[in-house]
Amino acid sequence: MNSRNAILLASLLLSTAIPFASSAEKPSTVIPVPSSLKKFMPKLHQEKLREAKDNKVDFVMIGDSITHSWSQYPGAFERSNLLNLGFPGDRTQNVLWRIRNGALDGISPKLVTLMIGTNNMHDTKKAYPADKPEDIFTGIKAIVAEVRTRLPKTKIVIFSIFPRKEGSENDRAKAVNAMLPQIADGKAVSHFDLNHFFINKKGEQDKTFFNRDLLHLNEQGYRAWATALKPLLERHGLKINPNALGKND
Repeated sequence: MNSRNAILLASLLLSTAIPFASSAEKPSTVIPVPSSLKKFMPKLHQEKLREAKDNKVDFVMIGDSITHSWSQYPGAFERSNLLNLGFPGDRTQNVLWRIRNGALDGISPKLVTLMIGTNNMHDTKKAYPADKPEDIFTGIKAIVAEVRTRLPKTKIVIFSIFPRKEGSENDRAKAVNAMLPQIADGKAVSHFDLNHFFINKKGEQDKTFFNRDLLHLNEQGYRAWATALKPLLERHGLKINPNALGKND
């Protein structure tokens, strides 16, 4: 092979290798991994697989500990055949792992709701760094795509991530929330911004709805969420009972 041909061959190999390398670079938010929280995994995942297999499921809520804590109010969705797939500590990549490992298999719900990403927003810790808003958004899009693939007849509602205390984490939440309407297609996938229920007149987090950590909702917060959900669920033939969360203050 002469030097000219060698140069041409090298250029060809380089031009094909560069796009391949670029396509292989994905943010961690879209790479499925199981949760590292031994308190919940794999036990909770296995429990939910059995629950889906043994019960009629009309409504699925996907999320993290904020969604998981609906389990404190079992009467709220008593007539909606809810499968609560909120897992404490979950990030987008953990949700993707659960879906790819059977979480939605064998069911055909009327409605799936999704609120995820707040654990991707925590300021950098030893365990993992804070993710960029655009990477969190990419992870949420990947989850929606997975749900659509497995449940093509099911309606999907994406909730905005709840407001957090003022600071960098809330800035990331606002940035992701601003992107979420892009996922809605006007048909199978819609976006529902609940946050006007949870902010005060100054546009800041209303602390009366949150626990001391200013991340998780208190009972008053879940009551507000239930009230906001009622018309949405009724449109899909589902029920919610806000009175199951105690009396109004």
